[in-house]
Amino acid sequence: MGYKKGYAFEREIKLKLEEDGWRVIRSGGSKKPDLVAGRKGKILIIECKVTKKSKIYLEKDEVRNLSDVADAFGAEGIFAVKVDNRGWNLVTIDSLKETGKHFMVEL
Repeated sequence: MGYKKGYAFEREIKLKLEEDGWRVIRSGGSKKPDLVAGRKGKILIIECKVTKKSKIYLEKDEVRNLSDVADAFGAEGIFAVKVDNRGWNLVTIDSLKETGKHFMVEL
């Protein structure tokens, strides 16, 4: 994901969550995870992805890392995936499809 597209998408998600009453912290640069959001005792750990295709493949280590961080905080791990010019979706770790070497999200 290009830095400008990635930053813009992270900011878009952050602002939308804040509009909905969440408190959101964004980690700068390429640190993982991208966002941590909390509201009324619920915590979301969010990793943002931008793609041109309707499918995105995620490295198993990346999914495992998000899951481990979410578990450490008693939170839910979420991938926010944006397909260029077609909007975005929030995808839980549990809904990812395993494809051997990767996990796949199809939008």
